[in-house]
Formats: sequence, structure tokens, C-alpha cells
Amino acid sequence: MNASTTATARTSRKRPPPEPGQPDKFNAIQKVCAILRVLAQRSPLRLTDIADTTSLNKATALRILNSLIEEGFVSRVTGAKTYELGQEARVMAVGARRSVDIAELAQPSLLRLSERSADTALLSVRSGVEALYLARSVGSHPLQPNYLQIGSRRPLGVGAGALALLVWLPDAEIEAVIEVIVPRLAKSPRITPKFLRERIAVARKAGHTVLLDAAFPGMGGVGVPVRDDAGEVVAALSIGAATDRIRRRESELADMLKKEAQVLARAMAQAPKNGRPTKVG
Repeated sequence: MNASTTATARTSRKRPPPEPGQPDKFNAIQKVCAILRVLAQRSPLRLTDIADTTSLNKATALRILNSLIEEGFVSRVTGAKTYELGQEARVMAVGARRSVDIAELAQPSLLRLSERSADTALLSVRSGVEALYLARSVGSHPLQPNYLQIGSRRPLGVGAGALALLVWLPDAEIEAVIEVIVPRLAKSPRITPKFLRERIAVARKAGHTVLLDAAFPGMGGVGVPVRDDAGEVVAALSIGAATDRIRRRESELADMLKKEAQVLARAMAQAPKNGRPTKVG
């Protein structure tokens, strides 16, 4: 094999597609953000895991990690070849918490929802074409959607809360979101553009979303929007549980969620201006 053929072979190898929320082509800032994002979602992580998840090669990932370590945004785990967020990142999180405290405001509602339903109550906000889970409260039932953790991200429409963030967007924006997320739906084959449009139409009539065995086999959820005092959807409350528990209690759970969404909306309206929740992304 000559040099030209070798070069062609190398360039023809396809790297795995980036995870949801990550662009196909990174600029320098996006590379840094991709690494920080993955460490925020799950850490500590090895270099190989970081490179694979962000679709960066190891040399690039290592170079960025070393720079982030120097600045205090990432740290190496003592005695292990893994990385986690550093002190500077935690300081930024505290600062963000002061101005964006919707998760704190939602805690009473989440606690009531998980106690009354015995299932997992979740708060999510929109981040681009994704739903970002900011807070949750786990109920007493033995079967819970433990795959949904604080910091988890899903494409809009994949999950009851994520769907609630999508349903009440303008139609043109919904179509744009659907077009973008189609390649990211491979892990949820039941969720197709047609399926999403059908569920959106149903949700707009009912005032709440419901998904059964769609995002995750055997599990389902009910979700509602949380609106600010201008009527804009700024978050979603949802309950995740086993499919049969959702199916037989859909109306009951929806009513509980709608009540708590109103409670949270009032709490946001009464919050100090510098502590008012805002959307992410």
C-alpha cells in the first residue's frame, strides 16, 4: 500500500457520531465545552472515555484537559488515571445557582410529587435541542427510572418532560428541532418524527404529555410545562414510572403535575429579580 492509499484509508475511517447536543464539527471553544459537559454529566472518567464520548482524538482531549487542569476547571483523581471537574468549575456552579435557582424553587413540588405518587419526580429545562434534568426526587416504589440523573440530557421529545418542553413551541421551531434530532433517535427507535407530531397533537389537547414504552422499554412518564408570568414555557415537571403505573394513573398524575406547575410558576414570579430562573442554552 503506497502513501497515497494509506492516507486515503485513514481519512475514510469514520469516527463515531457526537453525542446529543454536540456539533458535528468542533471549534476550539466547543471542544472545551464538550469536555466540561461530559465531566459534568458523569465523572470521574478516563481519557479514553472522554475522547470517545466527545468524538475528539486522545491527543486533543489530553491537551485540553491539561489546560483545564492548569486553570483549575478540571482535576486528576489522586491515585487514578481519571478526571473530574475542578474547584473553579464548582465555584462557577455556585455562582450560577445564585442567579438561576429554579431547581431550588422546584424542590418542594418535587418532594410532594414523589411522596404522593411513590415515583420519580423530575424538573427539566430546555438547552438547545435537548432537555437538561436539573433536579429530581425519588419515590418509595421499588422500580424507578434510575437512568435519569441530575445533569442527564435527552433530545427534546425523548421522555415526558422533554416532550413537554417541545409541545408548546411554535410549529416552525418544532419542525426545525425534529429535523435536527432525527439522527439522535437511534436509541429510541419508537420515537420517529411521525410519532412526535402525533404525541404533540394529543398533548396540546390534553394539556399534558404522556409516553409509554417509547424512550425506555417498560417505563413511561407524564409531563407538564411550567410557564413564567409572560406565559413562556421555561421548564417542565414530569413523573417517571413503570408503564403500567403510568397507564392506570395518567389523569391523576397529570392533575398533580399541573397543580405543582402552578405552584412553581407562582414561586418564580415572587422570586427576587436577580434570582429569577432562566432557560439554559
